[in-house]
Amino acid sequence: MFGTHKIKIAARLRPRIEHEIDDQGIQITHDEDGEGPSWICVPNPRDVTQVFRFPFTSCYDQDSTQEAIFEQDVRPLIDVVYSGVTVTIFAYGVTSSGKTHTMQGTKACPGVIPRVVEAMFEQKAALLRSNVELAVSYMEIYKDECYDLLVDRETAPKLPVRENDVGQVFVANLSSVPIASVEEFTAIYSQASKQRSVGATNLNRSSSRSHAMLTLEVTVTDSLAERSLTGKINLVDLAGSENNKLTGNDPTRMAESAAINKSLSVLGQVVHALNQGASRIPYHNSKLTRILQDALGGNSVGLLICNLAPGTKFRQDTLNTLNFAVRTKNVENRPVVNERDMRPQPKPHFAAILPPPPKLAPAVLQPLEAVAGPSRGPRPSIARVAPRPSLAGTGQSRSRVPRASGIGVFGVQKGHRPSGALALINETAETSGSLGMMQLTDKEIDERIARAVEVEVARRLKEREELERQEKENVALQLNLQREKEKEKLKEEDQRLPTGVLTPLMARHRDLDNELRARLEELEDKYERGTKELQLADVLSPASRKKTGRAYVMLARAHSEKGDLQVALDLYRKAESYVPDNVKLKERVIEIEWAVKNGAAFVPSPRKPRKAKKTKAGKHNAVGKKVMSGDEDEENMPMDGIHQMLEGESSGSVNPLKRFKVEEDVVQAVSETPQKRVKCDIKVEGDSDI
Repeated sequence: MFGTHKIKIAARLRPRIEHEIDDQGIQITHDEDGEGPSWICVPNPRDVTQVFRFPFTSCYDQDSTQEAIFEQDVRPLIDVVYSGVTVTIFAYGVTSSGKTHTMQGTKACPGVIPRVVEAMFEQKAALLRSNVELAVSYMEIYKDECYDLLVDRETAPKLPVRENDVGQVFVANLSSVPIASVEEFTAIYSQASKQRSVGATNLNRSSSRSHAMLTLEVTVTDSLAERSLTGKINLVDLAGSENNKLTGNDPTRMAESAAINKSLSVLGQVVHALNQGASRIPYHNSKLTRILQDALGGNSVGLLICNLAPGTKFRQDTLNTLNFAVRTKNVENRPVVNERDMRPQPKPHFAAILPPPPKLAPAVLQPLEAVAGPSRGPRPSIARVAPRPSLAGTGQSRSRVPRASGIGVFGVQKGHRPSGALALINETAETSGSLGMMQLTDKEIDERIARAVEVEVARRLKEREELERQEKENVALQLNLQREKEKEKLKEEDQRLPTGVLTPLMARHRDLDNELRARLEELEDKYERGTKELQLADVLSPASRKKTGRAYVMLARAHSEKGDLQVALDLYRKAESYVPDNVKLKERVIEIEWAVKNGAAFVPSPRKPRKAKKTKAGKHNAVGKKVMSGDEDEENMPMDGIHQMLEGESSGSVNPLKRFKVEEDVVQAVSETPQKRVKCDIKVEGDSDI
């Protein structure tokens, strides 16, 4: 087979584990002569009379060993890796089907990974004339995110998946550690495996919760042939698909299971699209399929190991795994040899046109189906690739002559046959199917230069004309913009109001603002005064409030007679706080407010004569003096005393009404009952304002 290579399938049935129900329904049959394919027979779980048969090249029953799988299917691929080809081996199957055991194994029974490393170093020791370097990288895909397992897992960042300029997919910032021996690899791998995400479920005590990928890269440098080969082998341990009805997962395990099942579902979609020849392959729907893009329809050699579980509860999952394997074995890859020519390339002429870089040569591989046993023979031949021309001279003094197309340029004139190295280059170019670089005569070079100069001159003249045309258009555009700006400016000036039109309106508005501000301040002062007086009035008895109000009225009358109407108005308002139900007092306040507002004189009404109040006989104190009532104290009280009394109230000092028995009335009002308070009130006849 040349150019294409189908993915090989190897199916393995693990042994029955303790407490597992096995009805011996899955059977493996081999061809009688041992040359034909093997068969896996699985009964239909819905109809046991129906049996499905799946043909594969390699089938391993429950008694198979790790060594048999490695020697028959894996060891032949070691030679392919040392030929400069990428190889991918991945284990697929339902959870607890033995994938990790097949890939890793144990110390007593090592799996594919340790055996591959040992075989790689054995092959390295056999290459005496070549310099061989091995490097390892190890990563996992956990919840569709890539993590490096060769660094501390707790602080490991999420690694992005990138694609280079030639279409090769890689994981950015993934560490690669060179190894020199099997022991060094074992120490690194053992430490890294402890950091892989695992968890316990009802089906597996150490279930893998992530997809793990180990990559071994080998670089073979042949100093005599002046070339190097780079081969890779990717060993992938896929997490198993899970049925959450059987695993008993908690919420954390459910999230992991959802990510695993999604990535495996996308893997199946990719395989189906490749078989259908779809125009779009959904590699980008999952990190797993994007990383395995080279192994699924790419430039890699693939081996799929299907792990099967014999239990009856896994019967439907077993059928799904085998159906996936049948679809996968029809996927075709196109392996290529990753070879680099280390010979110094001749410096091309400055006028020579460089050919496109040659493509990688397809790998010539023997059909793996024909390799039934261990293969330790010589490696398969490697297809030679045309030498890659050096580009070192292109960056020193580049010619300003434009480069023409390389199609149809290279050819040999009739009667002229190049000799020596040029003939070898032509032969190599014909073998690889790509154009080589040829030597040109001086005449041909002069003709090409002349044609190129003519083309360059014509191009520059055309560019100059284009620049002049653009400059003219820019000047005309700037003139039009300037004219439009002038028109807009004139239009704005026409729409402006004459100077001084809004000045009277603004002045009037300012006067109204000042008047409104003064009115608000007046209302605030009035509210504050009223609130203060009301708080003071609330703690007094009715008799004390009446006496205090009368005192304010007397003081207000005195100021009104002097002509201090504003002071009198404030005092009347304070009196109104103590006797709010006095109608005459409210009328007096309105009259004085009108007089103050209009600047008119106010003439208070004359006082009515006060009748003498009779007292009972024998009402004398111990020294023979008569106790004066509150009204008589107020009549004989000088105006200075009333003023001092009111100032004491407003300043918050000791209340001067104690001189006029007000304190006595307040104490009695607090200590006595309401009925006694009414009896203690003195009925006063007098001032007409209260």
